[in-house]
Amino acid sequence: MDNPSSSLQPPEIHVLSEVLANQIAAGEVVERPASVVKELVENSLDAGATQIEVRIEQGGKKLIRVSDNGCGMTAAQSRLSLERHATSKIRSVDDLFRIRTMGFRGEALPSIASVSHLTLESRVASEVDGVQLTLQGGKNLEESRVVLLAGTRITVRNLFFNTPARLKFMRAERTESAHISDFLQRVALANPHVGFLLFINGKESLTLRIGSDDREMERRLGTILGGDFANNCLTLDCQQEQVRVSGWLGLPTLHRGSGAAMHLFVNDRWVRDKVLTHAVREAYRDLMPRDRYPVVAVFIDLPPDQVDVNVHPAKQEVRFHHRNFIHSLVKRSLAEALAEMGCRTYHHPLIDQQDNGSPPTASSFSALGENPSVSADLPAAVSQPAHWDAPVFSQASSSSRPKSGGGGATKVSERWGGAAPSSRPLSEESTTTPSLFRSHGPLGRALAQVHGTYILAQTQEGIILVDQHAAHERIIYEQLKRSHDGSGPQRQMLLIPEVLELSSTEADRLNRHLKGLARLGLVVEPFGEKAFTVRELPALLGTSSVANLIMDLVTDLEKYGESEALNSQLEKVLTTMACHGSVRANRTMTLEEMNALLRQIEATHFSGQCGHGRPTYITITLPELEKMFGRR
Repeated sequence: MDNPSSSLQPPEIHVLSEVLANQIAAGEVVERPASVVKELVENSLDAGATQIEVRIEQGGKKLIRVSDNGCGMTAAQSRLSLERHATSKIRSVDDLFRIRTMGFRGEALPSIASVSHLTLESRVASEVDGVQLTLQGGKNLEESRVVLLAGTRITVRNLFFNTPARLKFMRAERTESAHISDFLQRVALANPHVGFLLFINGKESLTLRIGSDDREMERRLGTILGGDFANNCLTLDCQQEQVRVSGWLGLPTLHRGSGAAMHLFVNDRWVRDKVLTHAVREAYRDLMPRDRYPVVAVFIDLPPDQVDVNVHPAKQEVRFHHRNFIHSLVKRSLAEALAEMGCRTYHHPLIDQQDNGSPPTASSFSALGENPSVSADLPAAVSQPAHWDAPVFSQASSSSRPKSGGGGATKVSERWGGAAPSSRPLSEESTTTPSLFRSHGPLGRALAQVHGTYILAQTQEGIILVDQHAAHERIIYEQLKRSHDGSGPQRQMLLIPEVLELSSTEADRLNRHLKGLARLGLVVEPFGEKAFTVRELPALLGTSSVANLIMDLVTDLEKYGESEALNSQLEKVLTTMACHGSVRANRTMTLEEMNALLRQIEATHFSGQCGHGRPTYITITLPELEKMFGRR
């Protein structure tokens, strides 16, 4: 039998034409209009520009124009820049492993030119006029002289006019415009020394002035990360060996439904990196719901030879030489900064924040001390504490992203007075004297309970509204965590064991997890075929809603398992316990109980948000109140 392969003729091998090779390269470099803007803006940054203007029409498909005031190019340099693999940024193989520029491949301009009508105009400051080069689909180069300011202006018209297969994959105009705007905002975070302008269909869409001071940087943060970010973030600056971690961290109560608001940069290059993303989420893991994402801008600065940025055509992925060290450093730096925010919570933007300063540093909110003499057992054990060591705060300071290596946040610098709160009626003591606020701590003195759910307190700086259930939930949660870090939770025996009568299915589930419940401090024993007695509970929880608590915990144990699986998900289980053990909404509290709860909040880590990521209290400052009533 003849071999069928013997009749096959080998295909002819030939060299691709320059235009076709450039179009193939364009498929890697130019995915959509935003890719063109990215390449051109990065070239402007490498040219030392301090002002960059971008104009687009029809989502960039009809027109993209990027103008800058950078160093510009001579006529010879401009012609050479349109040649494939021509670049001023690397000269040897070694340079690939110490990249310091944004662009370096030398493919962007010829690739873009091959799929568009491109005009390049540029002038160096030492020449009277500039050069203008035009190409159509990468061919028919025309050159002329032109009058323009020093810098470079590149106009791209009719993108993908000669590659209709790629053009049909473009999304709606609004979507493509949004991608371009998103890119410019990310670049602007990493380049506060550069001003950016974006015009969409002739209308000014984005204006970011040079962030020469804290106020301008605050405006830029507000524009990019949301108007409430500047008042609800911490600045971060930590360095170990040759690696620096800096930026801004949104409070845990400021979370989003996707990771789009997590901006991560390596040597000022925006990246998508699983190592960094995981490290950031781990730092916030205990402070917000598991399906939510923090709002951050985190910058990793390290020697260029310690990171490979040449692993993706669009340069959006990197590879660290010491990934485990980077992961550990980022996670630890963020976690320590968040721990030092104390009981700070979400600042609600009730009115325009015209007079606010820059975002406070992480060191502005030192970690609060914890006092075992303060009980979290509400309502039975709520009372004015006989002894209270006041928590410690450091003075607030203003800072934008620091530019010098630091060893982390500074520690204690100021202490509130430590006298126990007065138990006299409100009518017997002034509510405006500084001594009262010092004796009552940073959350002030309780005035009333609102709708059976919120505590209204007055401080020297304004008023505070506390969600009593969310606040007490965090208190109990932190105490449960500490008990499980040691020898296990302290138990209390019920004087009268509670009997649970369950269905067959529920009884089977509960039987499977009696040991797991015992590890959590709940002693449950069979009492007949489908009944159980609850004999002991964690002392922190009290005795309310025992049946609901146990069945919810069984659900968690079914989901996460016991042993290692349970340990890895212990925060979720403890959150369930804390939620059941905390004082409920619509439970009337006395002034004494409310003040005791305020003191416990002040003495608890991460008390600005509950385990579900909701704020435990909201502050309204006196200037804000005065503005609301027209006094300012």
